Amino acid sequence: MRRFTLLSMLLLSVGCAAHRPVGFESRITEADPPEWTVRPMKFDTKEAKAFCGVSHNVSSEALARDNALENARKQIVDAMGTYGKHVIDQVISAVGTAGSVLDPALIGDDANKLVSEGMVKTRAKEFHIEKWARTKPGGEIDFYYKAYVLVLWNNKDAEEAVAESIRRQSEAKVSQAERRNLERALEQMKRLQSEDW
Repeated sequence: MRRFTLLSMLLLSVGCAAHRPVGFESRITEADPPEWTVRPMKFDTKEAKAFCGVSHNVSSEALARDNALENARKQIVDAMGTYGKHVIDQVISAVGTAGSVLDPALIGDDANKLVSEGMVKTRAKEFHIEKWARTKPGGEIDFYYKAYVLVLWNNKDAEEAVAESIRRQSEAKVSQAERRNLERALEQMKRLQSEDW
């Protein structure tokens, strides 16, 4: 009797799978995604900003983790570029002529170079991995993984990266007046010390 029950359950599950429409997707992982996958900003602290990296649908859990870390890195770089522009705008309003000397795009480029995958990996606080199934033409089932990673990026690291970028721009300037303006911009930045990067 037990064998009959197991066999009938197996036939029912195979039969149901065969009738799924092409492209039908279902999550196999039973655990619901944690709140930080939807609202990472809720996990911001005074010392750090929270980012949720999300992977593409990939064939292995390891690839999903790497892809989620890379997505978090891109978000951090974008946020640092936006923060750099914000700092430059504040400096321009306080100092005056620094806008003609500072280039916000260079801050974003520098952030891209400074924020390495290794740095993001060491700041990863939590992962959530999901396994999914998708029905392919012919009824075949394809499995894939999707990963989420919570990364906390220290405010001081962001401020130091922007300050370093401004210093590099300062070293590249020939004019003494431009250097003075950049030095004034750095001094103004120290006074601003924003948590809203």
